[in-house]
Amino acid sequence: MRSAVCGVLMTSLILVPAVMSGKVSADSIDQKRAQAANIADQLEKLAEQMGMLGEDYSEALQTQADLSVEIKQAQADVAAAEAELAEMRGTLYNSAVTQFMHGGRNSTLTNLFASSGGVQDALQRGQLTSIAMNQGSLTTDSLDSTAIELSKKKVVLEKKRKQAESLAEDVKSRQGAAESLSARYLELQSSVQGDLADLLREERQRRDAQALADSQREAAGFKSKYSSLQKKYGNIPSVSARAQTAVRAALTQLGVPYRYGQSSPGKAFDCSGLTTYAWGKAGVGLPRNSRRQYNALPKIPKQMAQAGDLIFTGSPIHHVGIYLGNGTMVHAPQTGDVVKVGPIRWWKVVGVVRPR
Repeated sequence: MRSAVCGVLMTSLILVPAVMSGKVSADSIDQKRAQAANIADQLEKLAEQMGMLGEDYSEALQTQADLSVEIKQAQADVAAAEAELAEMRGTLYNSAVTQFMHGGRNSTLTNLFASSGGVQDALQRGQLTSIAMNQGSLTTDSLDSTAIELSKKKVVLEKKRKQAESLAEDVKSRQGAAESLSARYLELQSSVQGDLADLLREERQRRDAQALADSQREAAGFKSKYSSLQKKYGNIPSVSARAQTAVRAALTQLGVPYRYGQSSPGKAFDCSGLTTYAWGKAGVGLPRNSRRQYNALPKIPKQMAQAGDLIFTGSPIHHVGIYLGNGTMVHAPQTGDVVKVGPIRWWKVVGVVRPR
């Protein structure tokens, strides 16, 4: 009997450490999974912030480009006004010479040309007014008006130049903020090593798979209601014949790295850079920024989205992709990623537009 009890006790002593070891191991894995989920949350938040900063930077670049065009136009306006003023002055001068040549010594210009200061010094406003009125071709009122307009145009040009200087600093600041946040994102992502890196990858894949399933289920629901929605929204523009061209163009860029402020096929894109490029290949010009794209194009209910439509997320808007159908879109997601096909998180969608 004693021998049997001893045997049971020995077996128990052997099993207890093994069971405890298994529990510790399971707890450790659960902790690491929780840690991986927490890191995934942090990365998603950073990605959201990067999207906003990236589109802020892109918008500043577009504003800078627009301002550059405005400055060139203002410079042209100033040059044209200067030329007009010079021509008017020349006309008045020629009028003075003609009047003198044909009016003789008793002409109204006799004292004018007798001035010790010479012709250029003598052509003062009062005399010129008399000459212009006598000639009937021009008055110094119009000369004054042109001079005033020139001054106004110079003020506008100077204001735009100062605005451009201020904007250049703003662009630089936004670029720095975007790069700083991108560095933080990449640093956090690269700091995850070993088993934790594997668990993080699994967690992200799980989230993507869940998002895809949810998106496809919701898209199927949209499809079943399409006919009734079409009757409700009878003024919705039809899908452009160019949509498939835009879709194909975007899909040729799969694997191209993300880079904010870029729209370089085969090299780098940000989200609005990809949509601008793709629809540009279809012959449709889009604004270079996601917010401007959303504001410039006809809106449609998200339940009626069709391939080629642009899907916008974020508040304020800071991301856009091209709808492919079945709950997916092709897009340039974020720093450290590439152009790819991914699920649409419909609950994040703030609007859908249809380029034409």
